[in-house]
Amino acid sequence: MATQDEKPLDESVNRQQNGGNNSTTKATTAGSQTPSPSKEAKKPSIFKRIWTKLDLDMMTVMLMFKASLPPTIAIAFYQAQDVAAVYQTLGYLIAITSVLGMCIMPRGMFMQTMLLNCLSVGVAASMNLLALYCATQARAHTTAPGAPPTGYNSSASAVLAVWLIFQTYLVNSLRSALPQFQFPVIIYMIFTCVSMTYGTQFPTMTYAISFMERLLEAFLTGFALATGVSLFVIPISCRTVVFKQMAGYLNLMGGLLKAQAAYLESLETWDPEQAVQQEHAEREKNKHHKDSTASGEFKLMMATPQGKALKALLPKIYALHTKIPTDINFAKREIAIGKLSAKDITELWKKMRVTLIPVVGLSSVIDILQRRAESAGWSDEHPDDVNLKARRRQIENLHQLMKTLHKPVQTMSSNINLAFQHALITLELTKAPKKKKPDEENKGDDPVPGSPGFAEAYRQRLDNFFESKKHSLREWCAQHEIDLPADFFESTFIRPEQVSVANEHAREKDQRQLFFALYIDHLLHRAGQAALELVLFADKKKQDGALSETRLIVPGVKTLKKWAYAAFGRQDYHDEDNYTADLDSAGTRALDLGESYGKRRDPEHEEPRNAWERCGEVIRLIPRALRSDHSAFGFRVVAATMTVAIICYLRDSQTWFLRNRILWAMIMVPISMTRTAGQSTQSFILRILGTLLAMIASYVIFYIVDKKTPGVIVFLWLWIFLAFYIPIKFKNLIIIGVISIVTAILIIGYELQVEVVGIQVSESNGQPAYETYLLAPYRLATVCGGLAVAYIWTIFPYPVSESTELRKDIGASLYLLANLTSIVHETVKSRILKIDGDETSKGSRAYHLEKARQQVFNKLLSLLTTLQANSAFSKFQLRVGGRFPHEKYQGLIESIQRVLQYTSLIAYASRTFSANSAENADSEWSSDFRKLLGSVNATSHQLTSLLSLLSASMLHARPLPPYLEIPQHAKYVRKMEAIDKDILSVRHIVEPEYSAFAVIQICAQCINDDTVKITRHVKKLVGVIDFSFHIPDRHTDSDDSSMDSSSVDEKKVNEA
Repeated sequence: MATQDEKPLDESVNRQQNGGNNSTTKATTAGSQTPSPSKEAKKPSIFKRIWTKLDLDMMTVMLMFKASLPPTIAIAFYQAQDVAAVYQTLGYLIAITSVLGMCIMPRGMFMQTMLLNCLSVGVAASMNLLALYCATQARAHTTAPGAPPTGYNSSASAVLAVWLIFQTYLVNSLRSALPQFQFPVIIYMIFTCVSMTYGTQFPTMTYAISFMERLLEAFLTGFALATGVSLFVIPISCRTVVFKQMAGYLNLMGGLLKAQAAYLESLETWDPEQAVQQEHAEREKNKHHKDSTASGEFKLMMATPQGKALKALLPKIYALHTKIPTDINFAKREIAIGKLSAKDITELWKKMRVTLIPVVGLSSVIDILQRRAESAGWSDEHPDDVNLKARRRQIENLHQLMKTLHKPVQTMSSNINLAFQHALITLELTKAPKKKKPDEENKGDDPVPGSPGFAEAYRQRLDNFFESKKHSLREWCAQHEIDLPADFFESTFIRPEQVSVANEHAREKDQRQLFFALYIDHLLHRAGQAALELVLFADKKKQDGALSETRLIVPGVKTLKKWAYAAFGRQDYHDEDNYTADLDSAGTRALDLGESYGKRRDPEHEEPRNAWERCGEVIRLIPRALRSDHSAFGFRVVAATMTVAIICYLRDSQTWFLRNRILWAMIMVPISMTRTAGQSTQSFILRILGTLLAMIASYVIFYIVDKKTPGVIVFLWLWIFLAFYIPIKFKNLIIIGVISIVTAILIIGYELQVEVVGIQVSESNGQPAYETYLLAPYRLATVCGGLAVAYIWTIFPYPVSESTELRKDIGASLYLLANLTSIVHETVKSRILKIDGDETSKGSRAYHLEKARQQVFNKLLSLLTTLQANSAFSKFQLRVGGRFPHEKYQGLIESIQRVLQYTSLIAYASRTFSANSAENADSEWSSDFRKLLGSVNATSHQLTSLLSLLSASMLHARPLPPYLEIPQHAKYVRKMEAIDKDILSVRHIVEPEYSAFAVIQICAQCINDDTVKITRHVKKLVGVIDFSFHIPDRHTDSDDSSMDSSSVDEKKVNEA
């Protein structure tokens, strides 16, 4: 049962897929405590160094112990004669199925998976019993008089082979389509392979039924052991996982804010010449590295060490942001004892996720400054005197600006972090720090996080920060020699003459600096407001008594209905929740991208108009399903499985198949089949190594204790305990760890089984009983053979490469990006016109737009994570022909991520224009500003159209059309000042809409730049339709008849 007071899980439970690194603990410590010199000087012990190197913690060790219990219990209790009499030669399967039960899953996720596993076994038993009935009937009608009843029968073998083909195709097609059926399908295939091979020897249904009963009992016993350990040994609820993830999420946010302040501080003394020298040194050091970029651009010129640390936190935040909603769904379905209800958890997450956009938007400062550095030519190594002087002046202005921003940013970042800690402490998601003894000096301090008066004190700090804009403006104007009168912010709407700047170039330069400062100020203030909402929510829950006592929490009927749909339907899954992340790398298959994606009008059929035509549409679904990618994967698994299984169904090889245990080569094929070649190459190598290690470990386990059963069981437990480090720490390698564990159980479990039931019973199934030193190589050979067959059929007859999946996923991400820009366009438009309505009201325009934006945003973040994974797997793909354009794809991924970030910032900044915004003020300037902003169209559907076109080209590998128009960045400032030159006066800096417009202006420019880069990359990858021709005509004055589309398109891209 989950309680609010449960000991929080460590980072191992909610670890993100980042190569084994745990984001939660690092989030907690990011930018916080620094060890003292005395502690740094003391060298840790070798045990401590190993512990740190392996990224171990107590919860990881406890989970390893928990995972090792079910198979150990299964092996141990089978040593009893009464137990062995029930299961006979299938006892080792109990341990294997108990491993596949994955008792380390959080309770809600485990119960759903176990329900599907039991359903899978039940269906498998029914289907295979029917198949065995058909086989025994075929044997009964075709066996010659006097022939042995268990001898080879071609009819029975053919019937079983057909049933095996049918079931393998059906369930593996389902496995490809629905990620939640990964483990149930693996279990189904093990059950089917065992039944369809041993079934060749059954003379009558009496034998078949007896065998199926023992097989079903073995599987269900293994599941029962996994269930008991999951529920009663170190129980872990999804609520506990979610609470720990939420704490890690806010700690990461606080760490990101501290890193942001440190980065701005580092820019106070930043020198471009030194940055260029460091870049040269790194290039010289890595010039022979195959991943080094060939371009001469200085991509990370503005990324100081503090900036690189800042960027390193972003993937961890994104990973948590996409994972928490899925885990919340599981937490809401649990029956638990706790304090926060399912509705409270959902509301809490809504408050928390609002902090993402402004906090992450602050990290875009690196990208914005990098663009400025590139446009100003700061990377030029040999500038002339004029440019050098101008560059030094610009750098000096940057230093002054950073010094002006440093203190308020640092102070506000610290305050926001304190607000996060207050929410965590109040909601009991983390423990409050030990209280210090009160003294005279601390009596006047502000309330600490967790205290009753903290919210009001924090609100006052936030108000003070907002009022500090005036002081910051006066400092900035003084630095730029702009004199402001004492009553500047209190005077009339008319601007004084002395504030004007005559030099247009200087005015634009100053305005860029001002907008940049307002960008940081606005996002920091909005982050502070989001933190305030979180603080008020926590205080409200405490005042309402929700945290005073625990109570029984039962999911409602609506939640259960959603759970039923999620268990058997298609929904979004994060890789961390599949527990089989290395079986499927296709991101678009784990995401529902909406009705429009992949759904095209049929030019050969109109919409059905009557019942007969509708019936025909249903029939047309059959060939559509058969030609799908999921069906292709099912056929591929069938071919691979039958490559091994056919040996069992031929007269001359059936006995050899059974005697030499080729069954487990056959089982390994569907377990290890993957869709993509690069992933299969890496997995094949690692699985072979894991199996080899398991064989070596089996020798040690069995012979180090001189074959004594108690000692063998203890050392087998130790091996399983250590081997589960891989599935727990590296979920993308979970099947590799499971195969290694299963191999050891196959060897040791079988040997212990022989000792219990005797050699005669063990050999009753046609398999001779070997000693361990001989059985282990047999197991290794069969497992490696099955893995090799699976690998061959992954790349034959044609490989589904990671590069193909990468291209399709980029097409899907561009589609989602087009969807997002369309939503943001409507959102901004409705807010400017004040027709958006209340975002909390389900019937309003704002509610539906925000809900759609959140869904698309989360899908796109998940897809970007998959893009990075597929890009990494592409390195393991066998290359034939030209080199894979990795740099262009990586550039596309980075540009898409930036457009996502800036588009989300525009939507967030436009909240200030909403009629329901607390900052909304109906001043004369505000009304005029809205009218002008609405007239210049702050966003445009042209970008949506372009992204949709780029998506289709990438998805289907089709060239772009000629003469492609790229939306130009609207010069909002010039357009608005052309209408009203006073509308953007510095006098109005304190207006909330002014800062919001500065954010929109900067983001729109960045989106335009990245859109040009995306278009350029896509054009280089897929090409452009070329209708060029040239007709020389001496009677014409020029060659205007040339229609070289590619050159025209190149010109348009370059001009943009």
